[in-house]
Amino acid sequence: MFNLLRSMAITNLRKNRALYGPFALATVMVTVVLYVTNALAATPEFAHLEGGSAMAKTLSFGFVIVQVVSLVVVLYANAFVMKNRAKEFGLYGILGLDRKNIQLLSFIELFIFAVLSIGAGLILGVIFHAASFAILLKLIQYDVGIHYSFQFGSIIAVLLTMVAIFVLVFFMNATKIYMSRPLELLKEKKKGEKKGRAVTVRAIIGLGILGSAYYMSQSIESPVKALLYFFLAVLLVVIATYILFDAGSIALLSILQKNKKLFYQPTNFISISNLQFRMRKNAAGLASVCILSTMVLVTMATTVALQRGTTATLDRNYPTDYSAVAYFIVENEMNQYPPIVQKIKEQTKGQVKDEKTFLNVIRFGQRMENGFDFANVNAGDSPAAMFTIVSVDQYNQMFGTNYTVGDKEMIVGHIKGDVKQISEVKTYSVVYNATIKVKEMIDATPYAKVMPQLPYVADNQYVGIVKDPMQFMNPAAGQAMYYFTWNTTTPFASRDAEWAAYKNVMSQYKTEKLALHSKHEEAKTLYAFMGSLLLVGALLSIAFFIGAVLVIYYKQISEGYEDRDRFVILQKLGIDQKTIKKSINRQVLIVFFLPLVTAFIHTAFAFKMYRKIIELFGVDGSVTLNATLVIGAIFVVVYLIVFQITSRSYYRIIKR
Repeated sequence: MFNLLRSMAITNLRKNRALYGPFALATVMVTVVLYVTNALAATPEFAHLEGGSAMAKTLSFGFVIVQVVSLVVVLYANAFVMKNRAKEFGLYGILGLDRKNIQLLSFIELFIFAVLSIGAGLILGVIFHAASFAILLKLIQYDVGIHYSFQFGSIIAVLLTMVAIFVLVFFMNATKIYMSRPLELLKEKKKGEKKGRAVTVRAIIGLGILGSAYYMSQSIESPVKALLYFFLAVLLVVIATYILFDAGSIALLSILQKNKKLFYQPTNFISISNLQFRMRKNAAGLASVCILSTMVLVTMATTVALQRGTTATLDRNYPTDYSAVAYFIVENEMNQYPPIVQKIKEQTKGQVKDEKTFLNVIRFGQRMENGFDFANVNAGDSPAAMFTIVSVDQYNQMFGTNYTVGDKEMIVGHIKGDVKQISEVKTYSVVYNATIKVKEMIDATPYAKVMPQLPYVADNQYVGIVKDPMQFMNPAAGQAMYYFTWNTTTPFASRDAEWAAYKNVMSQYKTEKLALHSKHEEAKTLYAFMGSLLLVGALLSIAFFIGAVLVIYYKQISEGYEDRDRFVILQKLGIDQKTIKKSINRQVLIVFFLPLVTAFIHTAFAFKMYRKIIELFGVDGSVTLNATLVIGAIFVVVYLIVFQITSRSYYRIIKR
């Protein structure tokens, strides 16, 4: 009996290759992505790199996400295959094959399919791992002492993941076969989705949820709050999308149907009637395509923006080769730091140049009618402004200006933000509580280019030029910072040795209030993190796109068979072929591009929120906008190619 079932299983797989082909391709591709992600995360040499730990964690997180996507893709593909083969399983039951043998047949088919597709995926995964390894080294700009290595542990991790998924699939299939009678299986394919109750109410609820998510994304100004509320907004959008594709589309088509002048036209009559049936039947699939497409757009846009902004972020945070920052509260403390920094500089392998020192105090301001208020404000408040308070003498010395300010006056230099005209600043400190008059507003962009930028994000950023910055010092709100910056003529090949010598001097002084930074070392960490993030984003986008394409293909196939029968019936009713083809083309275009249009609307409303989040990494909003537009254009082109390919299968079926 087993040999017979095995022979039947092989024959069935061959016979149903149109169903299993896309399923196999999707399984192979998710297996490839799983292996590549896990193997890169497990590369032992990365642990010794600057930023290697963060890179490994990023890749490991990507592996978890791909596991979830793989589960969804396999379950969806299997559900479609089972629905289209239900009649076949029903016939086996009528012909005398008992449920246990049908379950065994299903198991053998699934086992053969899983072994072949997962095996092919692992082989290709090993090949693509080598290519992705080289790409990652290029992205992190580091290739010395790191060699490609085969990761056997990743093979085991991927096998365990895929075996667990297919075991779940088998139990679902076995349960369905056991719970269904042969006659029910015969009619399974013809079952349509029920319209459901309270369509209009559910549509209104969906619009309300979507409106709430959109409002949230547009109203949040603080990058910190944007990060906190991002996943809530995503959850609301996902829920709303499924509700609106299910109930909202039906409600809209019902309204169009009630418009007799519009509905009772040959083309519109056919299109609207068929669309109603399709929406009930494929609402979940269309919503899934929309969500997956949105994920591709947002994921790639954010990761590309972060990668493109890496150099700018590095230059902004570390404008010089080296910097030392002393944090203190009492002004007298600052005298102890210059000798330490001088000892550090003496270890330079080349020559020291471009030496600068400057003192500043960072304060955050809450918006008021005529300016900003420093009272009870922190970096997470919104809308907020960040003021870098410096002395007028220091500013004049750095830029060759001759500004003057009084005791209760401030020259405000605009760096970033929409608020470009303010007349006063309200401040308080231990020794100084006053309303400061803004003497004039100037452009302080040059200051931002020479001053190391702190990892604070505010919508408005200014330089406050005052007589004495220490008067603005408030221990409860922060510390004063004494900066030492310099460049060296040391060749890059000797920078590691130079940095080691610097750190050796630092270790001799037991102080936690002096921080030493190297642009060269920070670049290693930043490029490692951003490079791995870009690769993870690309791998996740591939996984999301696989899911979207799979849903699209199966939807086209199922609708092709349905429309073929409808095509014949309409011809028999006397409707000419030209009208039928026109209505079918309209339906296909609407159904196919509706998820794409909705995905772009979701992305447009989400843009402000994820732009704010990306600003936490120091990336300018214009970089994010350009990345979004480029990724959007590429996605449209790829989507059109998928449309052409899948549409051919559709039209080939209806013309039979």
